[in-house]
Amino acid sequence: MAKQGLTLEQTQRQRLALEQQRLLGLVLEKNDAEMAEYIDIKVNEIQALEKKNDENDERDDYNNEEERRNDRNRDEGNRDDIASETSGDDDAAAWYRYFANNRSRDDEYYAPTAVSEKTLQEYLGDQLGELELDETQQLIAHAIVGNLEDDGYLRRSVAEIADDVTFNDGYMVDMQQVEQMLAVVQSLDPPGIAARNLRECMLLQLQRKDRTEDVDMAITMVDKYFDEMAAMRFDTIGRKMGVDTKRLEEVFKHQIRRGLNPYPGSAYSSRSDNSQQVTPDFDVELDENTGRLTVTLRNNIPTLQISESYALMNERYKGGDSLSVKENKEKKQIQDAYQRASMFLDVLKQRQETLFNTMSAIVKCQQQYFLTGDERTLRPLGQQQIAEMIGKDVSVVSRAVNNKYVQLPWGIKSLKSFFSEDINGASRHEVYDDLKKLVDNEDKKHPMSDDALCAALKEMGYQLERRTVAKYRDALDIPSSTVRRKMAK
Repeated sequence: MAKQGLTLEQTQRQRLALEQQRLLGLVLEKNDAEMAEYIDIKVNEIQALEKKNDENDERDDYNNEEERRNDRNRDEGNRDDIASETSGDDDAAAWYRYFANNRSRDDEYYAPTAVSEKTLQEYLGDQLGELELDETQQLIAHAIVGNLEDDGYLRRSVAEIADDVTFNDGYMVDMQQVEQMLAVVQSLDPPGIAARNLRECMLLQLQRKDRTEDVDMAITMVDKYFDEMAAMRFDTIGRKMGVDTKRLEEVFKHQIRRGLNPYPGSAYSSRSDNSQQVTPDFDVELDENTGRLTVTLRNNIPTLQISESYALMNERYKGGDSLSVKENKEKKQIQDAYQRASMFLDVLKQRQETLFNTMSAIVKCQQQYFLTGDERTLRPLGQQQIAEMIGKDVSVVSRAVNNKYVQLPWGIKSLKSFFSEDINGASRHEVYDDLKKLVDNEDKKHPMSDDALCAALKEMGYQLERRTVAKYRDALDIPSSTVRRKMAK
């Protein structure tokens, strides 16, 4: 009997550990705004949780380096933290500030800041820049992209677009040329883009899938029996195709209803509002007098605690007194709620520490950038490197930097912007800078093509493909050589 009880307890512990890991992954991905909403949900869901009142709220300030290290050691087995490693650097000492609590009445509140976000048109334009298109083809393709609705559909006719290019840009083009370039635009990501109706949108997406019997069946259904499918007349379609009705319904459910996106442009910003409101999660400040960097986790989310009534009831049931059936039931409910509340508070603490450690490690690796603001000083950096520094899995780092921003003296930066691949010992930012210099110094009447830029960069030691150079050029908002030539006239 004792063995069975022990096995049961071990199973429960494993289940709770897995649930805690899942919950940590979930909260790490969320920024402060999303966390505030999520906390409201959890407070309603877990009865033992409550928000602290302002008058009882106390800020736990971890400004003292030794105190924070001791606290971390208790939780993480005496592992040296990133801050203490960095403070020993010769070029600049770094001191880190970590607010373990969330708010007090003296806190400074920050308004959200607008950060640029690519529109659908910009995303498609980047892809067009990687294709070998002549000047006329580029004009037609961009005219098509410019006429797309926010949901990704093209509702202007081919004839109208041909007229636009002819009269507005002075290039005589016909409907056939526009149709050819429409096919090119429709081959771009996201699948289904530039469709003229729902049927075409579905077909474009299905044709991108790996061809299986089910996919072929879905293509036939959409292509030849669209109206019947829209009316859910699977018995009629089944008779015409010679396929069992149940099989058709399964294909529709998995390949069409769940497998396709009827609004392929909806994931991108609209042209009317191509910015998102963000509140930075961190501050990194430089003391000009001492050369010291300070990292602060803002963490502007409500402070939680276990309600006093649940804490008292949980204590009351810790004794070994014999209980009635009703009391045993109440004991289980209280202990379950108390356990869930404790786990959620522990997860929030882990989130804070992981976010802070991740930002601190990034500052350590990219210290020259945080001291100078010069993007050329950004080193090649991978998430695996940060993961090893903070003793976490790379998936944890990926979640920690997702949709997070830092406020710097010269502006707001995404945490993802500090990572870049190693390009022959240089970072992407250095390649950007050299590419920009090549274009700035070129003969404006005879601008360098992407092939020429690629060759010049290879002479500088960068082994890049032409399409990669074109992608970098687009990222810098540098027009193609054709457009630059026209601009110079």
